[in-house]
Amino acid sequence: MGNIDVLANTNSLKLTKPWKDFAQDKKALKWLEENVFYEYMRKCRWFAGKARMIKFLKVQQLLDLPIDGGKAYLVIVHVGYTYGDEEKYALPVSFLPDDYELIGQINPKAFITKITTDGKAGWLIDAIYDFRFQTELYKNIWENAAVPQENGQLTYHRGKGLAATDEDMGYLCVIPDLEQSNSSFVFGNKYFFKLYRKLFREINPEVEMLQFLTETGGFKNIPSFCGSLIYERPGIPPVTLGLMMQKVSSKCDSWVATGDDLNDFLFMFVDKLFSVRDDVFEKVELLGRRTAEMHLALLSDKKNKDFKPEKFDSEYITWLQGHLNRLLVKRISLLKENYARLDKNAKALADDFINSEKIIGRFFEKIGNNDLVSSRIRIHGDYHLGQVLFTGSDYLIIDFEGEPESSITDRKIKHSPLKDVAGMIRSFHYAVCSKLYFSNETKGVDPQRLQKAADRWYKLITDAYIDAYMHTMGDISATFGGRTELNFLLQLHLLEKAVYELGYELNGRPDWIRIPLKGIQHVLFEIEKFN
Repeated sequence: MGNIDVLANTNSLKLTKPWKDFAQDKKALKWLEENVFYEYMRKCRWFAGKARMIKFLKVQQLLDLPIDGGKAYLVIVHVGYTYGDEEKYALPVSFLPDDYELIGQINPKAFITKITTDGKAGWLIDAIYDFRFQTELYKNIWENAAVPQENGQLTYHRGKGLAATDEDMGYLCVIPDLEQSNSSFVFGNKYFFKLYRKLFREINPEVEMLQFLTETGGFKNIPSFCGSLIYERPGIPPVTLGLMMQKVSSKCDSWVATGDDLNDFLFMFVDKLFSVRDDVFEKVELLGRRTAEMHLALLSDKKNKDFKPEKFDSEYITWLQGHLNRLLVKRISLLKENYARLDKNAKALADDFINSEKIIGRFFEKIGNNDLVSSRIRIHGDYHLGQVLFTGSDYLIIDFEGEPESSITDRKIKHSPLKDVAGMIRSFHYAVCSKLYFSNETKGVDPQRLQKAADRWYKLITDAYIDAYMHTMGDISATFGGRTELNFLLQLHLLEKAVYELGYELNGRPDWIRIPLKGIQHVLFEIEKFN
Protein backbone atom coordinates (compact mmCIF):
# COMPACT_ATOMS: atom_id res chain seq x y z
CA MET A 1 0.00 0.00 0.00
CA GLY A 2 3.00 2.31 0.33
CA ASN A 3 3.08 3.35 -3.32
CA ILE A 4 -0.63 4.19 -3.45
CA ASP A 5 -0.08 7.58 -1.84
CA VAL A 6 2.01 8.71 -4.82
CA LEU A 7 -0.88 8.06 -7.20
CA ALA A 8 -3.95 8.98 -5.15
CA ASN A 9 -5.28 11.96 -3.26
CA THR A 10 -4.65 11.13 0.40
CA ASN A 11 -7.02 13.70 1.92
CA SER A 12 -9.88 11.79 3.47
CA LEU A 13 -13.50 12.42 2.50
CA LYS A 14 -16.31 11.41 4.86
CA LEU A 15 -19.54 10.75 3.00
CA THR A 16 -22.66 12.25 4.50
CA LYS A 17 -24.79 9.44 3.07
CA PRO A 18 -24.35 5.64 2.84
CA TRP A 19 -22.40 4.35 -0.18
CA LYS A 20 -25.61 3.05 -1.74
CA ASP A 21 -26.81 6.68 -1.85
CA PHE A 22 -23.49 8.15 -3.05
CA ALA A 23 -25.20 9.62 -6.14
CA GLN A 24 -27.29 11.86 -3.86
CA ASP A 25 -24.35 13.02 -1.70
CA LYS A 26 -24.02 16.47 -3.27
CA LYS A 27 -21.51 17.69 -0.71
CA ALA A 28 -19.15 14.78 -1.37
CA LEU A 29 -19.49 15.11 -5.14
CA LYS A 30 -18.73 18.82 -4.92
CA TRP A 31 -15.56 18.09 -2.93
CA LEU A 32 -14.49 15.49 -5.49
CA GLU A 33 -15.10 17.96 -8.33
CA GLU A 34 -12.97 20.61 -6.66
CA ASN A 35 -10.17 18.54 -5.14
CA VAL A 36 -9.83 15.09 -6.67
CA PHE A 37 -11.16 14.20 -10.10
CA TYR A 38 -9.03 16.53 -12.21
CA GLU A 39 -5.86 15.60 -10.33
CA TYR A 40 -6.60 11.92 -10.89
CA MET A 41 -7.70 12.25 -14.52
CA ARG A 42 -4.71 14.29 -15.63
CA LYS A 43 -2.44 11.37 -14.65
CA CYS A 44 -4.41 9.02 -16.90
CA ARG A 45 -3.45 8.42 -20.53
CA TRP A 46 -7.11 8.47 -21.61
CA PHE A 47 -7.69 12.07 -20.50
CA ALA A 48 -7.04 14.27 -23.56
CA GLY A 49 -7.28 17.65 -21.81
CA LYS A 50 -3.93 17.69 -20.00
CA ALA A 51 -2.44 20.50 -22.08
CA ARG A 52 -5.52 22.74 -21.98
CA MET A 53 -6.60 25.26 -19.38
CA ILE A 54 -9.59 23.98 -17.41
CA LYS A 55 -12.56 26.34 -17.15
CA PHE A 56 -14.81 23.97 -15.21
CA LEU A 57 -15.14 20.33 -14.18
CA LYS A 58 -18.54 19.05 -13.09
CA VAL A 59 -20.05 15.70 -12.27
CA GLN A 60 -22.89 15.62 -14.74
CA GLN A 61 -24.41 12.27 -13.83
CA LEU A 62 -23.91 9.03 -11.94
CA LEU A 63 -25.19 5.75 -13.38
CA ASP A 64 -25.85 2.76 -11.12
CA LEU A 65 -23.72 -0.32 -11.72
CA PRO A 66 -24.74 -3.09 -9.29
CA ILE A 67 -21.87 -5.44 -8.38
CA ASP A 68 -21.56 -8.44 -6.10
CA GLY A 69 -22.17 -7.30 -2.52
CA GLY A 70 -22.62 -3.65 -3.35
CA LYS A 71 -22.70 -1.01 -6.01
CA ALA A 72 -20.38 0.76 -8.40
CA TYR A 73 -21.14 3.99 -10.24
CA LEU A 74 -20.28 5.27 -13.67
CA VAL A 75 -19.45 8.93 -13.10
CA ILE A 76 -19.85 11.09 -16.20
CA VAL A 77 -17.49 14.02 -15.81
CA HIS A 78 -18.15 17.16 -17.88
CA VAL A 79 -15.03 19.25 -18.59
CA GLY A 80 -14.91 22.73 -20.13
CA TYR A 81 -11.81 24.58 -21.31
CA THR A 82 -10.85 28.18 -21.89
CA TYR A 83 -10.76 27.35 -25.63
CA GLY A 84 -12.07 24.50 -27.76
CA ASP A 85 -14.91 22.05 -27.34
CA GLU A 86 -16.14 20.75 -24.01
CA GLU A 87 -15.65 17.04 -23.32
CA LYS A 88 -17.31 14.28 -21.30
CA TYR A 89 -15.51 11.34 -19.74
CA ALA A 90 -16.55 8.06 -18.14
CA LEU A 91 -15.05 7.28 -14.74
CA PRO A 92 -16.41 4.08 -13.13
CA VAL A 93 -15.86 4.10 -9.36
CA SER A 94 -16.37 1.72 -6.47
CA PHE A 95 -15.58 1.62 -2.75
CA LEU A 96 -13.07 -0.73 -1.14
CA PRO A 97 -12.76 -0.76 2.66
CA ASP A 98 -9.26 -0.94 4.11
CA ASP A 99 -10.01 -4.45 5.40
CA TYR A 100 -11.06 -5.79 1.98
CA GLU A 101 -9.25 -9.12 1.81
CA LEU A 102 -7.96 -8.65 -1.74
CA ILE A 103 -6.98 -4.99 -1.47
CA GLY A 104 -3.31 -5.88 -1.68
CA GLN A 105 -3.88 -7.29 -5.17
CA ILE A 106 -5.47 -4.12 -6.55
CA ASN A 107 -3.37 -2.19 -9.08
CA PRO A 108 -1.94 0.97 -7.46
CA LYS A 109 -3.29 3.00 -10.40
CA ALA A 110 -6.82 2.27 -9.17
CA PHE A 111 -6.74 4.38 -6.00
CA ILE A 112 -8.38 7.79 -6.39
CA THR A 113 -8.84 9.11 -2.83
CA LYS A 114 -9.45 8.00 0.74
CA ILE A 115 -13.07 8.00 1.88
CA THR A 116 -15.11 6.91 4.86
CA THR A 117 -18.62 5.61 4.34
CA ASP A 118 -21.02 3.47 6.34
CA GLY A 119 -18.60 3.78 9.28
CA LYS A 120 -15.76 2.16 7.30
CA ALA A 121 -12.52 3.76 6.14
CA GLY A 122 -11.33 2.81 2.70
CA TRP A 123 -10.73 3.98 -0.85
CA LEU A 124 -12.64 5.35 -3.80
CA ILE A 125 -11.11 3.45 -6.72
CA ASP A 126 -11.36 3.31 -10.48
CA ALA A 127 -13.71 0.34 -10.78
CA ILE A 128 -12.02 -1.16 -13.83
CA TYR A 129 -9.55 -2.62 -11.33
CA ASP A 130 -12.33 -4.03 -9.10
CA PHE A 131 -12.76 -7.80 -9.62
CA ARG A 132 -16.49 -7.49 -8.83
CA PHE A 133 -16.99 -4.86 -11.53
CA GLN A 134 -15.11 -6.94 -14.10
CA THR A 135 -17.19 -10.08 -13.53
CA GLU A 136 -20.47 -8.14 -13.48
CA LEU A 137 -19.59 -6.45 -16.76
CA TYR A 138 -19.02 -9.78 -18.51
CA LYS A 139 -22.07 -11.38 -16.90
CA ASN A 140 -24.34 -8.56 -18.08
CA ILE A 141 -23.09 -8.86 -21.66
CA TRP A 142 -23.60 -12.63 -21.53
CA GLU A 143 -27.18 -12.18 -20.34
CA ASN A 144 -28.13 -9.26 -22.63
CA ALA A 145 -28.97 -7.40 -19.43
CA ALA A 146 -30.75 -4.07 -19.13
CA VAL A 147 -30.01 -2.08 -15.97
CA PRO A 148 -32.66 0.64 -15.28
CA GLN A 149 -31.42 4.12 -14.41
CA GLU A 150 -33.22 7.19 -13.10
CA ASN A 151 -33.39 8.29 -16.73
CA GLY A 152 -33.18 5.52 -19.31
CA GLN A 153 -31.17 2.31 -18.96
CA LEU A 154 -27.80 0.70 -19.49
CA THR A 155 -28.27 -1.87 -22.25
CA TYR A 156 -25.83 -4.74 -22.68
CA HIS A 157 -25.76 -6.49 -26.07
CA ARG A 158 -24.33 -9.95 -26.59
CA GLY A 159 -22.71 -10.51 -29.99
CA LYS A 160 -22.45 -13.62 -32.13
CA GLY A 161 -18.70 -13.72 -31.62
CA LEU A 162 -19.16 -14.76 -27.97
CA ALA A 163 -18.84 -18.55 -27.81
CA ALA A 164 -21.69 -20.50 -26.18
CA THR A 165 -19.19 -22.34 -23.94
CA ASP A 166 -17.62 -19.24 -22.40
CA GLU A 167 -20.18 -18.23 -19.77
CA ASP A 168 -17.65 -18.10 -16.92
CA MET A 169 -14.91 -16.08 -18.64
CA GLY A 170 -15.80 -13.08 -16.48
CA TYR A 171 -13.79 -14.59 -13.64
CA LEU A 172 -10.64 -14.64 -15.77
CA CYS A 173 -10.05 -10.94 -16.34
CA VAL A 174 -6.76 -9.13 -16.83
CA ILE A 175 -6.29 -5.38 -17.25
CA PRO A 176 -3.42 -4.95 -19.76
CA ASP A 177 -0.74 -2.49 -18.75
CA LEU A 178 -1.30 -0.34 -21.82
CA GLU A 179 -1.25 3.43 -22.18
CA GLN A 180 -4.32 4.07 -24.33
CA SER A 181 -7.07 6.60 -25.01
CA ASN A 182 -9.57 4.01 -23.68
CA SER A 183 -9.40 1.32 -21.00
CA SER A 184 -9.11 -2.36 -21.81
CA PHE A 185 -10.13 -5.66 -20.23
CA VAL A 186 -9.09 -9.11 -21.46
CA PHE A 187 -11.38 -11.99 -20.48
CA GLY A 188 -9.93 -15.50 -20.55
CA ASN A 189 -7.32 -14.37 -23.09
CA LYS A 190 -10.14 -14.68 -25.67
CA TYR A 191 -12.20 -11.49 -25.46
CA PHE A 192 -11.12 -7.88 -25.48
CA PHE A 193 -13.43 -5.27 -23.91
CA LYS A 194 -12.83 -1.60 -24.63
CA LEU A 195 -14.33 0.90 -22.17
CA TYR A 196 -14.66 4.22 -23.96
CA ARG A 197 -13.45 7.01 -21.71
CA LYS A 198 -14.22 10.03 -23.88
CA LEU A 199 -17.94 9.94 -24.60
CA PHE A 200 -19.98 11.01 -27.62
CA ARG A 201 -23.66 10.89 -28.39
CA GLU A 202 -24.64 8.31 -31.02
CA ILE A 203 -23.53 4.70 -31.35
CA ASN A 204 -19.78 4.51 -31.87
CA PRO A 205 -18.98 3.64 -35.52
CA GLU A 206 -16.67 0.84 -34.39
CA VAL A 207 -19.55 -0.94 -32.65
CA GLU A 208 -21.82 -0.62 -35.68
CA MET A 209 -19.15 -1.69 -38.16
CA LEU A 210 -17.89 -4.72 -36.25
CA GLN A 211 -21.44 -5.88 -35.49
CA PHE A 212 -22.50 -5.52 -39.13
CA LEU A 213 -19.41 -7.19 -40.58
CA THR A 214 -19.64 -10.06 -38.08
CA GLU A 215 -23.38 -10.70 -38.07
CA THR A 216 -24.55 -9.53 -41.52
CA GLY A 217 -21.60 -9.09 -43.88
CA GLY A 218 -19.88 -12.33 -42.89
CA PHE A 219 -16.41 -10.79 -43.16
CA LYS A 220 -13.95 -12.95 -41.24
CA ASN A 221 -10.77 -10.86 -41.25
CA ILE A 222 -11.68 -8.69 -38.25
CA PRO A 223 -11.95 -9.22 -34.51
CA SER A 224 -15.48 -10.66 -34.24
CA PHE A 225 -18.14 -8.56 -32.50
CA CYS A 226 -18.87 -10.04 -29.06
CA GLY A 227 -20.90 -7.39 -27.28
CA SER A 228 -21.47 -3.76 -26.37
CA LEU A 229 -22.63 -1.49 -23.56
CA ILE A 230 -24.92 1.41 -24.49
CA TYR A 231 -26.58 4.12 -22.39
CA GLU A 232 -30.06 4.68 -23.80
CA ARG A 233 -32.55 7.44 -22.93
CA PRO A 234 -35.90 8.34 -24.48
CA GLY A 235 -35.61 11.02 -27.15
CA ILE A 236 -31.83 11.39 -26.78
CA PRO A 237 -29.17 9.78 -29.01
CA PRO A 238 -27.58 6.77 -27.29
CA VAL A 239 -24.05 6.88 -25.85
CA THR A 240 -21.63 4.01 -26.43
CA LEU A 241 -19.80 3.10 -23.24
CA GLY A 242 -18.06 -0.11 -24.27
CA LEU A 243 -17.33 -2.70 -26.95
CA MET A 244 -16.30 -6.34 -26.61
CA MET A 245 -14.61 -8.14 -29.47
CA GLN A 246 -12.58 -11.24 -30.13
CA LYS A 247 -8.97 -10.95 -28.93
CA VAL A 248 -6.72 -11.50 -31.93
CA SER A 249 -3.06 -12.41 -32.20
CA SER A 250 -0.61 -11.13 -34.77
CA LYS A 251 3.09 -10.79 -35.44
CA CYS A 252 2.85 -7.04 -35.91
CA ASP A 253 0.83 -4.37 -37.65
CA SER A 254 1.35 -3.93 -41.38
CA TRP A 255 3.26 -0.68 -40.98
CA VAL A 256 5.95 -2.61 -39.12
CA ALA A 257 5.76 -5.55 -41.55
CA THR A 258 6.10 -3.24 -44.55
CA GLY A 259 9.01 -1.49 -42.87
CA ASP A 260 10.75 -4.85 -42.42
CA ASP A 261 10.24 -5.62 -46.12
CA LEU A 262 11.57 -2.20 -47.02
CA ASN A 263 14.77 -2.84 -45.08
CA ASP A 264 15.80 -5.41 -47.70
CA PHE A 265 14.89 -2.96 -50.45
CA LEU A 266 16.89 -0.22 -48.70
CA PHE A 267 20.06 -2.31 -48.36
CA MET A 268 19.95 -3.27 -52.05
CA PHE A 269 19.29 0.34 -53.01
CA VAL A 270 22.43 1.43 -51.15
CA ASP A 271 24.32 -1.19 -53.20
CA LYS A 272 22.80 0.35 -56.36
CA LEU A 273 20.40 -2.53 -56.92
CA PHE A 274 16.64 -2.14 -57.37
CA SER A 275 14.73 -5.25 -56.34
CA VAL A 276 11.42 -6.11 -54.69
CA ARG A 277 10.97 -9.71 -53.52
CA ASP A 278 8.09 -11.79 -54.93
CA ASP A 279 6.69 -12.45 -51.46
CA VAL A 280 6.31 -8.68 -50.93
CA PHE A 281 4.04 -8.50 -53.97
CA GLU A 282 2.14 -11.57 -52.74
CA LYS A 283 1.43 -9.90 -49.40
CA VAL A 284 0.36 -6.63 -51.05
CA GLU A 285 -1.99 -8.52 -53.37
CA LEU A 286 -3.48 -10.39 -50.41
CA LEU A 287 -4.10 -7.07 -48.64
CA GLY A 288 -5.80 -5.80 -51.78
CA ARG A 289 -8.10 -8.84 -51.80
CA ARG A 290 -8.94 -8.47 -48.11
CA THR A 291 -9.73 -4.77 -48.60
CA ALA A 292 -12.10 -5.64 -51.46
CA GLU A 293 -13.75 -8.42 -49.44
CA MET A 294 -14.42 -5.93 -46.63
CA HIS A 295 -16.03 -3.53 -49.10
CA LEU A 296 -18.09 -6.27 -50.74
CA ALA A 297 -19.41 -7.18 -47.28
CA LEU A 298 -20.30 -3.52 -46.68
CA LEU A 299 -22.08 -3.46 -50.05
CA SER A 300 -24.10 -6.59 -49.28
CA ASP A 301 -27.15 -5.29 -47.34
CA LYS A 302 -29.72 -3.48 -49.47
CA LYS A 303 -32.29 -3.01 -46.66
CA ASN A 304 -30.57 -1.72 -43.51
CA LYS A 305 -30.67 2.07 -43.91
CA ASP A 306 -27.43 2.49 -41.96
CA PHE A 307 -25.56 0.26 -44.42
CA LYS A 308 -27.61 0.29 -47.60
CA PRO A 309 -25.48 1.55 -50.54
CA GLU A 310 -26.42 4.99 -51.83
CA LYS A 311 -25.60 7.11 -54.88
CA PHE A 312 -23.85 10.48 -55.20
CA ASP A 313 -26.94 12.62 -54.58
CA SER A 314 -26.92 16.44 -54.53
CA GLU A 315 -26.86 16.62 -50.71
CA TYR A 316 -23.71 14.51 -50.48
CA ILE A 317 -22.01 16.31 -53.37
CA THR A 318 -22.64 19.68 -51.69
CA TRP A 319 -21.27 18.33 -48.39
CA LEU A 320 -18.20 16.80 -50.04
CA GLN A 321 -17.33 19.93 -52.01
CA GLY A 322 -17.69 22.05 -48.89
CA HIS A 323 -15.57 19.64 -46.85
CA LEU A 324 -12.79 19.53 -49.45
CA ASN A 325 -12.71 23.30 -49.99
CA ARG A 326 -12.59 24.01 -46.26
CA LEU A 327 -9.79 21.48 -45.85
CA LEU A 328 -7.83 23.04 -48.72
CA VAL A 329 -8.14 26.59 -47.36
CA LYS A 330 -7.13 25.53 -43.83
CA ARG A 331 -4.09 23.55 -44.95
CA ILE A 332 -2.79 26.24 -47.33
CA SER A 333 -3.16 28.82 -44.56
CA LEU A 334 -1.31 26.54 -42.12
CA LEU A 335 1.41 25.85 -44.69
CA LYS A 336 1.96 29.57 -45.30
CA GLU A 337 2.21 30.19 -41.55
CA ASN A 338 4.91 27.51 -41.27
CA TYR A 339 6.67 28.18 -44.58
CA ALA A 340 9.84 29.58 -42.98
CA ARG A 341 10.38 26.31 -41.10
CA LEU A 342 10.60 24.23 -44.28
CA ASP A 343 13.84 23.11 -45.91
CA LYS A 344 14.74 23.89 -49.53
CA ASN A 345 13.18 20.73 -51.03
CA ALA A 346 9.99 21.10 -49.01
CA LYS A 347 9.65 24.77 -49.97
CA ALA A 348 9.78 23.88 -53.67
CA LEU A 349 7.00 21.33 -53.19
CA ALA A 350 5.02 23.77 -51.02
CA ASP A 351 5.26 26.44 -53.73
CA ASP A 352 3.92 23.96 -56.27
CA PHE A 353 0.96 23.16 -54.02
CA ILE A 354 0.15 26.78 -53.09
CA ASN A 355 0.35 27.90 -56.71
CA SER A 356 -2.04 25.09 -57.69
CA GLU A 357 -4.86 26.15 -55.37
CA LYS A 358 -7.12 27.27 -58.24
CA ILE A 359 -6.40 24.12 -60.25
CA ILE A 360 -7.34 21.99 -57.24
CA GLY A 361 -10.47 24.08 -56.67
CA ARG A 362 -11.59 23.50 -60.26
CA PHE A 363 -10.92 19.79 -59.82
CA PHE A 364 -13.21 19.76 -56.78
CA GLU A 365 -15.92 21.49 -58.83
CA LYS A 366 -15.99 18.51 -61.19
CA ILE A 367 -17.61 16.42 -58.45
CA GLY A 368 -20.87 18.16 -59.24
CA ASN A 369 -20.42 18.19 -63.02
CA ASN A 370 -19.56 14.57 -63.77
CA ASP A 371 -22.95 12.88 -63.23
CA LEU A 372 -21.33 10.31 -60.94
CA VAL A 373 -23.09 6.94 -60.74
CA SER A 374 -20.75 5.25 -58.21
CA SER A 375 -22.03 3.71 -55.00
CA ARG A 376 -21.39 5.15 -51.57
CA ILE A 377 -21.13 2.84 -48.56
CA ARG A 378 -20.02 2.84 -44.95
CA ILE A 379 -16.24 2.53 -45.00
CA HIS A 380 -13.41 1.98 -42.53
CA GLY A 381 -12.64 5.70 -42.71
CA ASP A 382 -9.12 5.71 -41.27
CA TYR A 383 -7.58 2.93 -43.33
CA HIS A 384 -3.80 2.61 -43.37
CA LEU A 385 -1.07 0.05 -42.68
CA GLY A 386 -1.23 0.65 -38.93
CA GLN A 387 -4.88 -0.48 -38.89
CA VAL A 388 -4.10 -3.89 -40.39
CA LEU A 389 -2.51 -6.69 -38.36
CA PHE A 390 -0.28 -9.23 -40.09
CA THR A 391 -0.57 -12.75 -38.64
CA GLY A 392 2.31 -14.17 -40.67
CA SER A 393 -0.01 -15.61 -43.29
CA ASP A 394 -3.04 -13.30 -43.42
CA TYR A 395 -4.41 -9.90 -42.42
CA LEU A 396 -6.87 -8.72 -39.77
CA ILE A 397 -8.42 -5.27 -40.11
CA ILE A 398 -8.94 -3.37 -36.86
CA ASP A 399 -10.03 -0.02 -35.38
CA PHE A 400 -13.21 1.01 -37.16
CA GLU A 401 -13.75 4.22 -35.14
CA GLY A 402 -13.14 6.42 -38.20
CA GLU A 403 -11.18 9.58 -38.90
CA PRO A 404 -10.03 11.11 -35.57
CA GLU A 405 -10.65 14.76 -36.55
CA SER A 406 -14.24 14.08 -37.66
CA SER A 407 -17.39 14.16 -35.55
CA ILE A 408 -19.19 10.89 -34.85
CA THR A 409 -21.92 11.95 -37.28
CA ASP A 410 -19.44 12.66 -40.07
CA ARG A 411 -17.65 9.35 -39.48
CA LYS A 412 -20.87 7.56 -40.45
CA ILE A 413 -21.32 9.35 -43.78
CA LYS A 414 -21.23 6.94 -46.70
CA HIS A 415 -18.37 7.47 -49.15
CA SER A 416 -16.89 5.78 -52.16
CA PRO A 417 -14.93 2.68 -51.05
CA LEU A 418 -12.05 4.28 -52.94
CA LYS A 419 -11.55 6.58 -49.96
CA ASP A 420 -10.27 3.55 -48.02
CA VAL A 421 -8.20 2.46 -51.02
CA ALA A 422 -6.65 5.93 -51.19
CA GLY A 423 -5.83 5.78 -47.47
CA MET A 424 -3.89 2.55 -47.92
CA ILE A 425 -2.09 3.82 -51.03
CA ARG A 426 -1.01 6.93 -49.13
CA SER A 427 0.24 4.66 -46.35
CA PHE A 428 2.43 2.77 -48.84
CA HIS A 429 3.83 6.12 -49.97
CA TYR A 430 4.60 7.07 -46.39
CA ALA A 431 6.30 3.74 -45.75
CA VAL A 432 8.79 3.98 -48.63
CA CYS A 433 9.46 7.72 -48.30
CA SER A 434 10.08 7.61 -44.55
CA LYS A 435 12.45 4.68 -45.04
CA LEU A 436 14.47 6.26 -47.86
CA TYR A 437 14.38 9.87 -46.64
CA PHE A 438 15.28 9.32 -43.00
CA SER A 439 17.42 6.18 -42.73
CA ASN A 440 21.07 6.56 -41.72
CA GLU A 441 22.06 4.44 -44.72
CA THR A 442 20.76 7.06 -47.18
CA LYS A 443 22.38 10.13 -45.66
CA GLY A 444 24.41 11.86 -48.34
CA VAL A 445 22.63 10.08 -51.19
CA ASP A 446 21.51 12.33 -54.04
CA PRO A 447 17.88 13.37 -53.21
CA GLN A 448 16.82 12.87 -56.83
CA ARG A 449 18.09 9.31 -56.80
CA LEU A 450 16.24 8.70 -53.54
CA GLN A 451 13.02 10.12 -54.96
CA LYS A 452 13.29 8.09 -58.15
CA ALA A 453 13.68 4.86 -56.19
CA ALA A 454 10.80 5.77 -53.85
CA ASP A 455 8.54 6.58 -56.80
CA ARG A 456 9.36 3.31 -58.59
CA TRP A 457 8.71 1.18 -55.47
CA TYR A 458 5.51 3.08 -54.76
CA LYS A 459 4.17 2.59 -58.29
CA LEU A 460 4.95 -1.14 -58.38
CA ILE A 461 3.35 -1.77 -54.96
CA THR A 462 0.35 0.45 -55.66
CA ASP A 463 -0.31 -1.25 -59.00
CA ALA A 464 -0.18 -4.68 -57.35
CA TYR A 465 -2.56 -3.59 -54.58
CA ILE A 466 -5.08 -1.95 -56.94
CA ASP A 467 -5.01 -4.83 -59.45
CA ALA A 468 -5.79 -7.37 -56.71
CA TYR A 469 -8.47 -5.10 -55.24
CA MET A 470 -10.23 -4.53 -58.58
CA HIS A 471 -10.04 -8.19 -59.58
CA THR A 472 -11.75 -9.16 -56.30
CA MET A 473 -14.41 -6.42 -56.59
CA GLY A 474 -15.50 -7.88 -59.94
CA ASP A 475 -17.73 -5.75 -62.16
CA ILE A 476 -16.42 -2.24 -61.51
CA SER A 477 -19.30 -0.58 -63.37
CA ALA A 478 -21.72 -1.65 -60.63
CA THR A 479 -19.76 0.09 -57.87
CA PHE A 480 -17.58 2.67 -59.61
CA GLY A 481 -19.42 3.48 -62.84
CA GLY A 482 -16.44 2.72 -65.12
CA ARG A 483 -12.70 3.31 -65.43
CA THR A 484 -12.87 7.08 -65.93
CA GLU A 485 -15.09 7.66 -62.91
CA LEU A 486 -13.03 5.24 -60.85
CA ASN A 487 -9.80 7.08 -61.62
CA PHE A 488 -11.42 10.46 -60.95
CA LEU A 489 -12.65 9.39 -57.50
CA LEU A 490 -9.37 7.68 -56.64
CA GLN A 491 -7.36 10.82 -57.45
CA LEU A 492 -9.89 12.93 -55.56
CA HIS A 493 -9.49 10.91 -52.38
CA LEU A 494 -5.70 10.61 -52.78
CA LEU A 495 -5.58 14.41 -52.93
CA GLU A 496 -7.96 14.74 -49.96
CA LYS A 497 -5.84 12.37 -47.89
CA ALA A 498 -2.51 14.05 -48.74
CA VAL A 499 -3.90 17.53 -48.01
CA TYR A 500 -5.30 16.23 -44.70
CA GLU A 501 -1.86 14.79 -43.81
CA LEU A 502 -0.26 18.23 -44.10
CA GLY A 503 -1.90 19.33 -40.87
CA TYR A 504 -0.65 16.31 -38.97
CA GLU A 505 2.93 16.79 -40.14
CA LEU A 506 3.05 20.56 -39.64
CA ASN A 507 1.76 20.15 -36.09
CA GLY A 508 3.89 17.15 -35.15
CA ARG A 509 6.64 16.21 -37.61
CA PRO A 510 7.60 19.16 -39.84
CA ASP A 511 10.59 17.21 -41.22
CA TRP A 512 8.10 14.79 -42.79
CA ILE A 513 6.15 17.48 -44.65
CA ARG A 514 7.80 16.46 -47.91
CA ILE A 515 5.86 13.19 -47.93
CA PRO A 516 2.30 14.58 -48.21
CA LEU A 517 3.55 17.43 -50.44
CA LYS A 518 5.07 14.87 -52.81
CA GLY A 519 1.80 12.94 -52.69
CA ILE A 520 -0.07 16.10 -53.72
CA GLN A 521 2.37 16.62 -56.58
CA HIS A 522 1.68 13.08 -57.83
CA VAL A 523 -2.04 13.80 -57.95
CA LEU A 524 -1.53 17.19 -59.64
CA PHE A 525 0.15 15.39 -62.55
CA GLU A 526 -2.85 13.05 -62.80
CA ILE A 527 -5.65 15.60 -62.55
CA GLU A 528 -4.34 17.50 -65.57
CA LYS A 529 -5.91 14.64 -67.56
CA PHE A 530 -9.36 15.70 -66.33
CA ASN A 531 -9.07 19.29 -67.61
